[in-house]
Amino acid sequence: MKNYIIAWLLTGLMTLAGLFAVGFAIGLIGAITGSVTDPNQLETNPWFNLLVLVSMGVINFFAFRFTVNKFIVNE
Repeated sequence: MKNYIIAWLLTGLMTLAGLFAVGFAIGLIGAITGSVTDPNQLETNPWFNLLVLVSMGVINFFAFRFTVNKFIVNE
């Protein structure tokens, strides 16, 4: 049971870290190009919200797959 809890917590932490990395990369690109002048400007764009939802699904899938293979499935 301990391995399931560790895998669940690690999946959540890896998902949050991945979303932070995606947001940091988009913010860095916006800052370098100068297209973002207001910090809340990206949140009003529909493509940003769609990008966050899609990237969260992809990141969560691979984080879950990694933690299951690492902690649940004993090879």
